[in-house]
Amino acid sequence: MFEEKRGYDENENSTSVNSAQGGGESGGGKNKRRTTSSRLWTPYGDPAREQRSSSENERRAETEEELKKRIEEALEKLTVEDIVLDMLVSLASIAYQKMGIPKDVNAKYKDMDQARLAIDCIDAIVKTLSDRISREKLQPLVGTLDNLKLNYAKEL
Repeated sequence: MFEEKRGYDENENSTSVNSAQGGGESGGGKNKRRTTSSRLWTPYGDPAREQRSSSENERRAETEEELKKRIEEALEKLTVEDIVLDMLVSLASIAYQKMGIPKDVNAKYKDMDQARLAIDCIDAIVKTLSDRISREKLQPLVGTLDNLKLNYAKEL
């Protein structure tokens, strides 16, 4: 059953009607925007909106499925070597930060004991990996480790 709705609504599918409020209504004399809409009223809400939400949910589910599939494919290719090398880069970054380098940015984070711990961890892992990972992949980390050790000595 169609029902004509009247009210103060900003719905873009509504037709606006300007009327002067007068008499006993509050805000008397002011013009207010009134809207009229002819839609099927249901106790469960707007069927068109629910249909849009349903199709949006289906698209979102497809997108989530595609994302899940891509993540699974990436995880299949991921190796422990990749994780360890990434972890070493993170340790190097935190070591520089804990040494307060660069000074204008990281001085407030300076903690030489934490820097030393990060450098020692990098050193131990690089030694462990030296016979397991190719020299090409390990060489940049060895250079970074040497640089960290030099900077640590300067900061003491």
